[in-house]
Amino acid sequence: MPTVHVSSHSEFTKAINGTKLVVVDFHATWCGPCKAVAPRFEKLSNEVTNSTFLKVDVDQHQSIAQQCSVTAMPTFQLYRAGKKLGEVVGADINAVERLVRQHAGASSGGFPTSGGRVLGTGAAASGSAAGGGVGGQSGQSFLLWGLGIGLVAYLWWTKNDPDASGASTFYRQ
Repeated sequence: MPTVHVSSHSEFTKAINGTKLVVVDFHATWCGPCKAVAPRFEKLSNEVTNSTFLKVDVDQHQSIAQQCSVTAMPTFQLYRAGKKLGEVVGADINAVERLVRQHAGASSGGFPTSGGRVLGTGAAASGSAAGGGVGGQSGQSFLLWGLGIGLVAYLWWTKNDPDASGASTFYRQ
C-alpha cells in the first residue's frame, strides 16, 4: 500500500488510533536525509501490506510534530491503537525496517515469509523460504549439525594420534 500524505490533524489521529500498525515518517521538504530514505520507505510501504504508512510534513503540520515530540528529521514512529510502539530518530532506514518487521508480524499480509505459490497450481512452494530450510530445517540447525559432525570427525581422526597433530601415519617419516 503506498504511503499516505497526511492532510489534517484529524486524519492523523484517526489513523494512529486504528487497529492496524501505523508507521509515520516525519519529514521536511528541505531535509536531505529525508529525501535520501524516501524511496526505501516507499518500498517498505509496498512490502508490508497489513500496515498503514503515513508521511507528515513537519512544516505543514507543526501541531502534529509537537504532539508527537518530533525534534529532528527524519523521525519515524510506529503506532497501534493510539499507543506509540517505537521510534527511530535519524535516517537509519535499516532500524526502521527492523522495527516494522518486529511489530507488523508476518501472519496477515506482513513481510513475505512463505515461499509463495507454484504458478498454475495454487500449491505452496517448496524450498528454504517455505519450509524454513531444506527438509524443514533452519539454517541454524544445519550449522549446528555441521559443527557437531566436524567435531566428531576431528576427534575420530586424532584419537589414535599420540601427538594430536592430525597428520596421518602415511605422511609421517
